[in-house]
Amino acid sequence: MPRTHLCLAILALSVAIGFATTARAEKRVALLVGNNAYENIPRLQTAVNDARAVGTALRKLGFSVISVENQSRRAMSEAMLAFDKAIEPGDTALFFFAGHGFEIQGQNYLLPTDIPEVREGQEELIRDSAIPAGRIIDRLQGRGARTVVLVLDACRNNPFERPGGRGLKGSGGLAAMTPAEGVFIMFSAGAKQTALDRLSSTERASNSVFTRNLILRLAEKDLTLVQIAKRLQLEVRQLAASVGRDQTPAYYDQVVGEIVLNASGRLTPADPPPPQTTALLSDVDKRATEAVPASPADPETAELDALAAAKSWSELRGHLTKVRPTARDAHWASLAEQAAIGELTPLATSPHPFDDRLAALEHYATTFPILNDNPKFLALRTSIGLSAFGDCLEQAYAADCRRQLESFVRTTPKNVGMVRVDLARDAARLVGRKLNRSAATPFFAIAIEAPAEANAAVCADPDLTDAVIAALGRPPDWNEAKAAGALTEACWNTLGTAVVAQVAREAGESYYLGNACPILLQRDALTGLRAARCREIKSR
Repeated sequence: MPRTHLCLAILALSVAIGFATTARAEKRVALLVGNNAYENIPRLQTAVNDARAVGTALRKLGFSVISVENQSRRAMSEAMLAFDKAIEPGDTALFFFAGHGFEIQGQNYLLPTDIPEVREGQEELIRDSAIPAGRIIDRLQGRGARTVVLVLDACRNNPFERPGGRGLKGSGGLAAMTPAEGVFIMFSAGAKQTALDRLSSTERASNSVFTRNLILRLAEKDLTLVQIAKRLQLEVRQLAASVGRDQTPAYYDQVVGEIVLNASGRLTPADPPPPQTTALLSDVDKRATEAVPASPADPETAELDALAAAKSWSELRGHLTKVRPTARDAHWASLAEQAAIGELTPLATSPHPFDDRLAALEHYATTFPILNDNPKFLALRTSIGLSAFGDCLEQAYAADCRRQLESFVRTTPKNVGMVRVDLARDAARLVGRKLNRSAATPFFAIAIEAPAEANAAVCADPDLTDAVIAALGRPPDWNEAKAAGALTEACWNTLGTAVVAQVAREAGESYYLGNACPILLQRDALTGLRAARCREIKSR
């Protein structure tokens, strides 16, 4: 081949290889860690739920999510290794940690569940047994991640304090961090501040004060990371101040440009419209106070906008219902969303009677049906609803509350991603904790009614096995037993071994054997004496 042709061929090949490399779509990968079950230091209440909630929000934004719970030092290292392997050059990598953290001489450490009890002068035990936050950033950037986002809901009280002052001294908050270029860090509290798990010991919220607001902001379209952080500072600060605490989430930004995790595709002020075009006002996904104001079409619209600007939410709600149906456009929908979020948000931490909170949710859902597929409204509905039903199960007739909760879950639309599935799983854990384990199975059964791709998450739920085993011991005509049978069939790969093993523990005839044996015999899952025993019971 002539030298000129050879050079051209090499050049063409190089261009093709370069194009193929740059054409790979940038991935979004996230690792979520939630640690509640600490062995030697105080346990936490919401960390696992926080990781689950953020994981659900990130999946909706196109992230590939690795979610792990109650991790020892070795398990966290293995999870980080899996995270490393999932990241390729150019990807966005997000790491979320909910659990205990500790600062030593300006360095922040994330604590695994098997962290030892540490006393004064034993700081090196923490360094040897914990995960340095800075090391996580180094690893992700070493894998070539273009953008690294670190979110730490780990600024809780000093877990090593002990009566008599013998514990390890420290504020419990984390130290400020100076990230490298391409890194965005968010803390649930300011440097040296401590963060609230809950606003009070009687509050029933399933997420920390920081995370419950974070998931709402992740559902909001077109916000940059900085905008999310600034809103969280305002919202969390106000909530903490309501109980006499100081908590202002900190953030550290070294990302060049603006990062939007939940983009609508519409034009933003940072992306000006081309000449001779008009930028459209944002609708349901942006608040009117942040949108470019438009000239009102009529005095009625001007009055609605004035009520929204004054945050007169209940009055705005009343005026919106009077707008004729043919005039209910995208701007009307945006105002309905603002009214709902503005009026209902205080109920997430409200001491009002549970039936009043549920009635307020129902009123908005029926008055403004457009909200029933609105992610922000649904997230708020879930938070308020679970808190209210938690109180209901403690204060009122449990059977009635359970039936109402089941109706609440079933009325959640099926076409809103994993919202219904996650709500059903959270409801299952709630009744399992407040009533008994078997009561959870009807809610797990609702979760597997979703598209088949959601079943893997349901079947892997850590509370499912105990609930099914308990419910199979109920009379066969009870809803719990029927739901347990359906779950055993749907989740056989994860439940089968435990269901078979329980047969040997049953003495004499029992409801458990009556419910489980037909399923096990049909699947030919029994041998020897277990099979003979089940065949005898089935023949009676």
